[in-house]
Amino acid sequence: MALDAFQQPTKDLLAVLGEQVSVARQDGTTASFLAFVDQAVQDVGQRARVYGSKRVVAMMVADWQPLRGDEFTVRGKAGKVEEIAESDGLVVTVVLNG
Repeated sequence: MALDAFQQPTKDLLAVLGEQVSVARQDGTTASFLAFVDQAVQDVGQRARVYGSKRVVAMMVADWQPLRGDEFTVRGKAGKVEEIAESDGLVVTVVLNG
């Protein structure tokens, strides 16, 4: 598989830039692993300048395959998966609620 060549470099990047996250599924399954975390302020809406907080977590598919409703704990704050933004087969990116 072509993505196999990117497995180790991605793990190496996570070892340097990743943050520890934990996740729990409604069936009781849990995991803890390194992921890329983007927590930033974003503009919301088109007609007025309103700010909202956006938390995005990108993890290796080999570590966890997220489903809507999974609850991630990132930087001490829990949030459920609101949207599975993208997956390239190697890394999957989710947007957390809250």
